Amino acid sequence: MKPILNMRQPSRSILRVFLALVISSLAAAAGMWAGTSIVGRQDQAVMQWTGVVTDSDCGSTHGTKFHGDAACTRLCVSLGASYALAAGQRIYVLRGHAAELNAFAGDMVVVRGKMVGRNAVAVESVDPYILRAGLVKHSN
Repeated sequence: MKPILNMRQPSRSILRVFLALVISSLAAAAGMWAGTSIVGRQDQAVMQWTGVVTDSDCGSTHGTKFHGDAACTRLCVSLGASYALAAGQRIYVLRGHAAELNAFAGDMVVVRGKMVGRNAVAVESVDPYILRAGLVKHSN
């Protein structure tokens, strides 16, 4: 007995049209994603981080397991590294305000700015980190 339904192969022209639709849909989706990500970055709120000014090559330890080596930070930046902020376990590359960052190399600071990408900050201001006596707990 012959099967009742005759299974035919789809023609090549139908496959080409289908492939063109898939590719154009992916291109449109990628374009919409890129457009929304650019708009989102422009409207992003200013954030604040507290940490030690370091460089992007050495990170937080400078190969010596000591935080805040000002001389090493300045040397690495003069050799092409970027200023960075060691905040906890994260290292943020800092963009802008190089003169202020140079003055605070190795020091604890408060940086205000906007995220640019995943681990970079467009710096708007850099201020020294000041401990307030009322917030420090002393153990007796």
